[in-house]
Amino acid sequence: MIDEREVAALVARFGVGNQLTGGLLLVDDEPNNLTVLRGLLDDEERWAIHEAGTGEEALAIAEKIPLDVVVADHRMPGMTGVDLLERLRRLKPDVAGIILTGYADMNALEAAINRANAFRFLRKPWEAADILEAISQACAHVSQRRIIERMVTLLAERGEMLRSSFEEMKKQQQMMLHLERIGTIGRLASGVTHDLGNMVTSLREAEYQLSQHSASPELRETFTLGLAHVEKLLATLKTLQDFAHAGKLEIARAPTEPADVVRDAVTISRMDLHFRLRKLVVDVAPSLPSLQADRLKLSQALVNLIQNAVRATGKDAAIRISASPLPDGGLELAVEDDGTGVDPELRPRLFQPFATGKNSEGLGMGLYMARLIVESHGGKIRLVDRPQGTRFELHIPASAQTTKT
Repeated sequence: MIDEREVAALVARFGVGNQLTGGLLLVDDEPNNLTVLRGLLDDEERWAIHEAGTGEEALAIAEKIPLDVVVADHRMPGMTGVDLLERLRRLKPDVAGIILTGYADMNALEAAINRANAFRFLRKPWEAADILEAISQACAHVSQRRIIERMVTLLAERGEMLRSSFEEMKKQQQMMLHLERIGTIGRLASGVTHDLGNMVTSLREAEYQLSQHSASPELRETFTLGLAHVEKLLATLKTLQDFAHAGKLEIARAPTEPADVVRDAVTISRMDLHFRLRKLVVDVAPSLPSLQADRLKLSQALVNLIQNAVRATGKDAAIRISASPLPDGGLELAVEDDGTGVDPELRPRLFQPFATGKNSEGLGMGLYMARLIVESHGGKIRLVDRPQGTRFELHIPASAQTTKT
């Protein structure tokens, strides 16, 4: 058993504080015995002493008052001391019980040990030193038990905090890895963007020259589509480059009509032959409020969603694009298809950079870029579960709306 000095050392070491309440309950049906016990203990300022003449009265006190030790006479009418400690054990299992008896009652001793889990069994006539020592040891036992329970609780709490911190650290490590990879792409994109920009300038000149000569319409269309794809790639690279340098997207806000954003996205997507093999359904609600938004970037986000829908569907499949008001006054831009749906393994990291499923094409940056764009406008992107296919929604808050005068 740990003595009081060892208990005090544990309290100081682990900072759990004193676990004793100082409550001491004396139970005896003989008032004179209670008077003697109280007289013996009144000099000890460490205890708050309470008295009871029956087991029922003692239980009523125990329900209301914090206790450390109960000293009870065994032979009491109605409820014996052993019965009392047995019931008290269920009510307050951390309270130590001491049984006093006036004769050698081995049955009572056995019951006190087995049923009531009594801390000590003392025979009358007892010595004052024996009572004080038993109570002191019982207090040390109670303190030790409560300290251990408190330490276990603290360890569990700190273990949970450590687990949460570890999970957060893993997330931060993943994010740092993503940012490092984005930074690498940004550095690569810087050089590629420069060279690609020069190529676009040359291609535009070539496109002009084709328009001035008798080139076939098929050749001019093919050339124009190719140039459009190169320009789209250039815009994506510039966006990545800007984000890698600044850690955020620069948004050029201006009054923007939602219908124009949808129209731009459809126009750009029509340059893709695979898109033109799908059945397009466009639903733009009337009288949508104007937005303070970056029209080019919002269109780019919508194009990324449309490209996902194209890759997930086959020829003659339907792709639905919509713009509608949200109940809170915001705007919803959505792209929906009846394709293969999202790989379940991909869902937890769907909007993270470089998130690609099995047999996926590209770097896995499309949904991530869409997320960056919509979040830069103060909005959110989400995947809505459907029986078949996918539905992606961009929610732009009402705060992005323009005020009409």
